[in-house]
Amino acid sequence: MSRDRSTGRVDETTDVAIVGGGICGLTAAIALERRGWEPTVYEAATEYRPVGAGILLQTNALLVLDRLGVAERVRETGVPLDDSAIRSPDDRVLKRFDLDRVERDEFCYGFVAIHRADLQRILLDDLDATVRTGMECEAVIDADRPIARFADGTRISPDVLVGADGIRSAVRDAVAPEIEPRTLDGVCYRAIVDVDLPERHRDRGLEVWGEGSYTGGAPLGDGRFYWFATVSEATAADLNGPHEVVAAFRERFGAFPEPIPLVVDALALDDVFATGLADLPALDRWSRGSVVLAGDAAHGMLPFAGQGAAQSIEDALALVDAIARHADPAAAFKAYEDDRKARADGIRAEARRLGRLGTVQSPLGARLRNLAVGLVPDALFRRFRRRRASRTSLPDGAVGDAGSGS
Repeated sequence: MSRDRSTGRVDETTDVAIVGGGICGLTAAIALERRGWEPTVYEAATEYRPVGAGILLQTNALLVLDRLGVAERVRETGVPLDDSAIRSPDDRVLKRFDLDRVERDEFCYGFVAIHRADLQRILLDDLDATVRTGMECEAVIDADRPIARFADGTRISPDVLVGADGIRSAVRDAVAPEIEPRTLDGVCYRAIVDVDLPERHRDRGLEVWGEGSYTGGAPLGDGRFYWFATVSEATAADLNGPHEVVAAFRERFGAFPEPIPLVVDALALDDVFATGLADLPALDRWSRGSVVLAGDAAHGMLPFAGQGAAQSIEDALALVDAIARHADPAAAFKAYEDDRKARADGIRAEARRLGRLGTVQSPLGARLRNLAVGLVPDALFRRFRRRRASRTSLPDGAVGDAGSGS
């Protein structure tokens, strides 16, 4: 699929390449297909495997997926949560997400916990476009007439190049070469745990804000629980090997609110994986020439707001809508940035603030933090959640078969 580049016009004959076949890239490909394009997706992994962590999809993500006609499958595959709460180590409820009162009542969707691999499979199954795996992008040459070079020697020269290749994006160097991820003192451990949860915990998510640690998770169904925990880099450095890691978490979280002790007791040594905590500073721009960024490549964020995947999903729909509405890439990308940049950057900054709060090392600081969070009026907290959902990027022209909500 090609066009005469001299016209500068974006239409259904435009060759669109998406570098990155994660949640953002696949969602963008589906949105493009809904509009009549035939994009090609280039994914670095050699295959899609059932590995990785869980995701808690909040209301805004589900509203976009509903617009694309896949939200019902997500709801059926994952676990729609009845309740989610932030707790203290002594089991005081600091803040509760009363999902029926705000999200489901006003927006038709609450939160759904799902394995990342299950979400990717749903998106792949809905996609007719070519997805080429084992295609690691090394560099992009000339943003105006982009040439993407891959590790196997392949070169492509699409009309429009979408960089959805994550926080350490190679495509981003063609747009903002000076930008590098920045770290937060902490290491995040994650696992999908096989555990027999008591009935009362099978549709509830939770976070526990401790002293120098932050843990929680959500049920994924079929006897699985997505668990996460963060500790300081110094604490992580003292843990040598999986036996020490698991033993340390069993000791640290053994008296925490249920089901955390039950979950950490069921941790399998081979299932726990660790990653550093990093995000991006705000980029001055998300596009240059015919290259545009989306998802973590544009605004990689820390996990503490639970919005990384959701903001990537919002990007995908907004970008495709902008491409469909504007005759040239520059106008399309400007409209996309006008729609998305301030919102995504604001949530990215919020996630960093929450990260600093969640990883407070001082016992006194942690107690004061928990006291302050508990004093936030519930009405104010509901107003904040209502505003986040109501400001979801949902372009009027986007197409899909709307679902019924969950």
